[in-house]
Amino acid sequence: MTLQLALDEKWLAASGLAADDAQREFRLLLAAKLFELGRVTLGQAAELAGLPIWDFSEALGRIGVSVINLTPDQLAHDLASA
Repeated sequence: MTLQLALDEKWLAASGLAADDAQREFRLLLAAKLFELGRVTLGQAAELAGLPIWDFSEALGRIGVSVINLTPDQLAHDLASA
């Protein structure tokens, strides 16, 4: 499946991103948000972003998304089970 997004050339120019860089950035941001929402796993999100899992994990940190994506209940259960 291909997803197309129409961008105003003025926005692209103002962002300072080349078209290829913007495409990579949008893929990363989409993958990060889907991961943050719990819709995909870390591995699936990394694949969507087109990055190795370690590089994707580092990118998550740069954009403020935690790699540990557990609900408070899941975290409490994991800590109780440890």
